[in-house]
Amino acid sequence: MSDFINGYPILLNLQGRQAVVVGGGAAATRKVEHLLAAGALVLAISPTLTDDLRALADEGKISWIQAAYRRDMLNDYMPLLVIAATDDARVNQTVAQDAHRIRALFNAADGGREGSDFSNMALIHQPPLTIALTSHGASPALLGQLKTRLAAAVGDEYAILADWLGEIREPIKGEIHSQTDRRRLYQQIVESNILSLLRSGKSERARQVFQQILAEGTVQ
Repeated sequence: MSDFINGYPILLNLQGRQAVVVGGGAAATRKVEHLLAAGALVLAISPTLTDDLRALADEGKISWIQAAYRRDMLNDYMPLLVIAATDDARVNQTVAQDAHRIRALFNAADGGREGSDFSNMALIHQPPLTIALTSHGASPALLGQLKTRLAAAVGDEYAILADWLGEIREPIKGEIHSQTDRRRLYQQIVESNILSLLRSGKSERARQVFQQILAEGTVQ
């Protein structure tokens, strides 16, 4: 069972922050793509890269040190996050030691828990919603099935309603000062038929219901 079973789940803001991926294979490619999607500044350290990673380097989307990893290579970059994605356990261990020495967060892409500060989770991404899942290593197959079922259940209607709720969040704070009253209003919205209307393609009617509940809930 994973050492992270009692871990603290967070969504890390990597926008404009330095991340280093040591390795240039398929695992490194997946990690780099996810880091770029999160807005990180990515440096790859590896003698070779996959075609996809080399294309990213040629386009200037990532930086690349074309060399095998050597002790203390991280010192000049002081990244927030470091991922070891090589096939050499000794290299990965060296990267882990160096990352911890500069107080960077470290992860081994092969799933090795020795020295890792965090584990990656399966994601269902419906902006602005992000649902993260983990089985703590107990059953990737079960996790995959659960992700598939949840992804099918969480349609675009949830993302649309989340956007609408996000739009009113700050204005509502100025109109309804009681947190309890705000919570009651939000609960009324999500328990209404808005989601079912959106799911049926009746977005205009759904918006009308949303605005009606909002108007009634903000009457002083």
